[in-house]
Amino acid sequence: MTAQQIDAIAEIQNVGAGSTFRYRALDALFSLGPSVALRLRDEVSRSAAERYAVLHEIKGGTPPRTRPGSIRHEVGSVNAILSLLHLSDSPANAARESAAILGPEPLAAFHDGGTLDGYLSVLARTQPKESRDHVAVLGALRGRIVSALWTELGDEGRALAERLTARGELARPDAGRRLADLVRPEAAGHPLLAVLAHPFDPSAATWDLSEVDLVLRRYGCACDSWETAVLTTSQYFEPVLTTKGAHGHADRDHDLGTD
Repeated sequence: MTAQQIDAIAEIQNVGAGSTFRYRALDALFSLGPSVALRLRDEVSRSAAERYAVLHEIKGGTPPRTRPGSIRHEVGSVNAILSLLHLSDSPANAARESAAILGPEPLAAFHDGGTLDGYLSVLARTQPKESRDHVAVLGALRGRIVSALWTELGDEGRALAERLTARGELARPDAGRRLADLVRPEAAGHPLLAVLAHPFDPSAATWDLSEVDLVLRRYGCACDSWETAVLTTSQYFEPVLTTKGAHGHADRDHDLGTD
C-alpha cells in the first residue's frame, strides 16, 4: 500500500480534517510489510445487506468489543487500527476501495483463489512472525532506556527498576514517570527522560515517532519497525493490554500471531 492509496481509502471513508491523525497511524501499519486483498464469493444468494452483516460478524468488532471466535479475536489486536484486518463497509465502498488499490479494472488484478494457500505460506516466510503487543513493546523500550540511564538513576531508581522488571511491570502507565523522577539531580535534563515517562497511549500528547527515534538512536535505544507501528498507533487508539505486567497481572488469552 502506497501513501497515495492510503489517502484514497481515507477519503472514501470520509476522514475529515479532524481525523487526519489516521493517516499517520495507517502509514505506520502498512509500512510493516505486504498486504493481501481478498475477494469473497457468496454462494448462498444473500442480499448485499445480509452479506455484509455476516462478514462483519465473522470479522469481529474493534477492541474491546472483539467477540471470541471472530477473526480479530483469534488473530489478535494491538489496538483498533493495528488489528491487521480491514473490511469494506458496503458494496459501494468495496468497489471504490478496490479501484483505489488495484486500479481501474480491479477484477483483472485478482489471481486464481486455488493458489492462495501456497502464496500465503511463502509470503509468511518473508519476515519474522510478530506477537509483541503494546505492553511488550513499551516494556522493552523502557528497559533499553533504563539500561542507558543506569548510572544516572541512583540507588533508589535502580532498585525500583529491578522491582518493576521482576514483576513484569515496566509498561505500567506510571512506571516510566516514577523512574524518571528518581534520576540524580545532575541528570534531570537528560533527553531520554521525557521518552521514559511517556505512556504512548491516548491519555497523553501524541509524538512523532520519527523525531523520537532520533533521540533514541543517539543513545542506542532505537525502535524497530514493529515497535514504531505499535507505539504510533497506540497513541491514537487505546491499546489492548494482554501481556503480563500492564497492571501486575496476566490477562492474555491468545497470542497475537500476526505475520
